[in-house]
Amino acid sequence: MFKSKLFDSLGFIRAVFLVAFFILIFLASITYRHIKELDKISDSITNTYEISIELGQLISFIKDAETGHRGYIITNDSIYLEPFIDARKNVNRSFQNLNNTILNDAKKELQLKRIYDLVDRRFSYFKNHFSNKKEFNDDFRNGKLVMDSLRMELDNMLNTENKLLDSKGRLYRYNNSNTPLIVFSTFLISILILGLGYLRIIKNYNDLISQNIQLKIFDESSKQAEILGKYGSWLLNLEDKTFNYSDNQFRLLGCEPESFLPTFENSLDAVHPDDREILIEAFQQAETNELLPLIHYRIIKKDTLEVRHFRSTAKIFVDRLGNKNMIGTTQDISEDFNKTQLIELRNKELELNNKELMEFNHVASHDLQEPLRKIQTFISRIEYKEKDHLSETAQSYFEKIQEASNRMRILIDDLLQYSRTSRSEKTFEVTDLNTIAANAISELSENIEDKKAEIHFEKLHQVQGVPFQLQQLFINIIGNSLKYSKTEEAPLITISSKKVKASKTPKLNDHSKKEYIKITFKDNGLGFEQKYAEKIFQLFNRLHGKKEFPGTGVGLAICKKIVENHKGYIFAKGKPDEGAVFEIYLPV
Repeated sequence: MFKSKLFDSLGFIRAVFLVAFFILIFLASITYRHIKELDKISDSITNTYEISIELGQLISFIKDAETGHRGYIITNDSIYLEPFIDARKNVNRSFQNLNNTILNDAKKELQLKRIYDLVDRRFSYFKNHFSNKKEFNDDFRNGKLVMDSLRMELDNMLNTENKLLDSKGRLYRYNNSNTPLIVFSTFLISILILGLGYLRIIKNYNDLISQNIQLKIFDESSKQAEILGKYGSWLLNLEDKTFNYSDNQFRLLGCEPESFLPTFENSLDAVHPDDREILIEAFQQAETNELLPLIHYRIIKKDTLEVRHFRSTAKIFVDRLGNKNMIGTTQDISEDFNKTQLIELRNKELELNNKELMEFNHVASHDLQEPLRKIQTFISRIEYKEKDHLSETAQSYFEKIQEASNRMRILIDDLLQYSRTSRSEKTFEVTDLNTIAANAISELSENIEDKKAEIHFEKLHQVQGVPFQLQQLFINIIGNSLKYSKTEEAPLITISSKKVKASKTPKLNDHSKKEYIKITFKDNGLGFEQKYAEKIFQLFNRLHGKKEFPGTGVGLAICKKIVENHKGYIFAKGKPDEGAVFEIYLPV
């Protein structure tokens, strides 16, 4: 991913062309130096060739002078002196040419000086008259020796020049043969580098087109999202206080897109007069804090004059030119605001209704006790004084009246208990479940003795809870197990607790890291069908007839209410004639 970003960057393209530029300069300089070297070699070859030719002519001129001198000596004819005179002139000219050719070459200048001295000496032996034969022979012999030395020097210099000409010729041919390769390589490398840059530009151009298409799609998606989400986006230049609105920002204000120049003053025109100070103060603080917190205000739509509720937030950022800008979003929350207002109103009504219902339940329960007490008082008097005078039918009706009044007393007490559970203060404190269990057993001691029941518990945990409600929870569940025990078998109730994690307890459907204290009540009673596991916690719900097992169906409903007050869970499992298990989960 990093390499892809590097190769696709503008810096990489610039680097490619910069490298190509320097390589071209480098290759051009090499080519230029190569061509200059060829020119230098060519000039050197030409120079060497000219020296070789001039040396050859020099020898030829000396021979012409020697031949003319001999002809004049033999014939005494002055016509032979012309080649001699011309040879002297030509020799001097050749020496002049050679001096001009071998400038700044000390070795050749030294050789040429020796040759010049020998030529001068050779010409000194060219005489018109000789006094005797001996003088002639001496001059002839000395001239020959000088001439031999001269030929040797010329041959040496000529051989040196020929070797130099040969080596330079080979070097010239070698460099000349490499010149096309160097030039071709130079242009090939340049073309390859430029081709690489061109391909990268084409790729980036295609990527740019693709990104532009994606950007247009994203821009259109953003516009549609703003319309569907009922929000708009804006950019505020903090220097000149001018806005740049999205199309939907104009629509939120009840205007057509780009229908006016969005300045800070123009924006305030749409704000409800009572909320303008909120907006002004918020933007002033935003310039200092570089953050616009969530602000709520109202606007008046220009097309419908409807009051709408807006929510805006923004953040300041600095662009590459160093300009401070604020980018933000504004959302029309009128529907949410109205729904919130409606919910708050409904909640207040619900709270009022619940309060009235609880008060009615409480008052009704207490008011029902007064006539019930009178009924039971008169029943006891009739039973004490008049029961023996009643017929069997009347006595049967009388017993049913007693049973009904007793059930009414129990029902009123249970309703009061349920009401007290719902209305009681929820002051949580650290509660030892061992103490709660012991108090519940003590409360039910008479019933436990009648049933000859055994209740086992040890090392129960501590929980955060309301002690009074937790004790009522234990009393109701233990009492429920005693009530639905088998007649032929003494009740056995086991209470245990352990700490569990919510994420490892699927039935809680809680994947958080919360921990719970799991309290388990297990008995060997009558049990129940598992399909009634939730129904037994409903108010006034009973699985057995009134004559079989007395009760109102409120006890387990109270248990569920207490567990819910503690933000916990309660579950029941049972099998007919095999007993029941109640599991309670209270948060740690």
